Amino acid sequence: MVDVPKVLPVTLFLAFVLSLSVNAGIPKLLRGRPKGGMLGVPKWNGKKEELPPDMWLKQKLDHFNNADTSYWEQRYFVNDTFYKDGGPIFIMIGGEGTASPVWMVEGMWIEYAKTYNAMCFQLEHRYYGKSHPTEDTSVENLHYLSSEQALADLAFFIRYARDKYQLYHNKLITFGGSYPGSLSAWFRVKYPHLVNGAVATSAPINAVLNFVEYLDVVSKALDTTGPMCNKMVQTAHMTVGKMLQTDSGRKQLKKLFKLCDDIDIANTKDVANFYSNLAGNFEGVVQYNKDNRAFEGAVGTNITVDTLCNIMEDVGRGDPINRYAAVNTLMLTTYSEKCMDFSYKNMIDDLTKTDWNSSAAEGGRQWMYQTCTEFGFYQTSDLKDQPFTGFPLK
Repeated sequence: MVDVPKVLPVTLFLAFVLSLSVNAGIPKLLRGRPKGGMLGVPKWNGKKEELPPDMWLKQKLDHFNNADTSYWEQRYFVNDTFYKDGGPIFIMIGGEGTASPVWMVEGMWIEYAKTYNAMCFQLEHRYYGKSHPTEDTSVENLHYLSSEQALADLAFFIRYARDKYQLYHNKLITFGGSYPGSLSAWFRVKYPHLVNGAVATSAPINAVLNFVEYLDVVSKALDTTGPMCNKMVQTAHMTVGKMLQTDSGRKQLKKLFKLCDDIDIANTKDVANFYSNLAGNFEGVVQYNKDNRAFEGAVGTNITVDTLCNIMEDVGRGDPINRYAAVNTLMLTTYSEKCMDFSYKNMIDDLTKTDWNSSAAEGGRQWMYQTCTEFGFYQTSDLKDQPFTGFPLK
């Protein structure tokens, strides 16, 4: 039996916030989630009016409290272009980002739909994209954000779609990658009577508070280029630690790594963020190394593990610390950032915004809440035998 995530205490919300990458305010990679969510938007050369329109259905706010009669409108998309009588139902499960109608005409699942004459649906996850169940994202309102509620949304949607589109006896397959992949697998376990099969790509299944294995994978990925990459990264990272101890060293670090502010060594959260941001330059590349996201229009797909390790092993660039700084400069340039913002306060200031029009509502605040209350997934530096230090769980 697959373990469904065990809920962590809500008091953990924002308690162990450690950024994974470099950006103003909310980092571009937070708890393994890039800005915009895991699922990008494929390139689309057609006209907007050729895409399926937004569709809406009424959902219960709380599926597990019969006394609560609150409802809200959830967005979904439909593509019946390939459907033939008796064909299967394909459902793409929405995740921690905005659902896009472009996915209704692009992607491998659409090729499968053409082959098997499937009816295609995409259901946007509550609290992401345009699917706003509450007036804002205050902690009180985020109480209704959970994988359990999302699975119940999907269960209701399946019954609704079968009835509306008269698909009473068609087999049904769910699709998802990363967190939506987890939802796909969990749905197969929790609602086996509603689904015939589940595609779960790169899907974490079990909740882990201290996800130390994350940097183990990063370290092993760097080793694939040769034995020197990890060694040079570790040497450079240790040099950063030594330079932090002196005023002149901190001034040099600010210049080398293009920091937005001076480093206050007494501010342990800022220091941890700085360490984590340096590791994040490598973590983000390893997580998406050569994964063909270019068709989604993703930034930085040309940067691979080989790219970073070639820099770290290039003696012509000077000492390891200079090579480490060169990697950082490359990432800043790639993402059009003028400086590295390692401020813990700036990150929290952004994450505490509750308006749906705020930068946090893009998904960073919601995903932080879910990891704090359900999943954990804190990618810390607590594991030995890997090159990064400075951002432990506590």
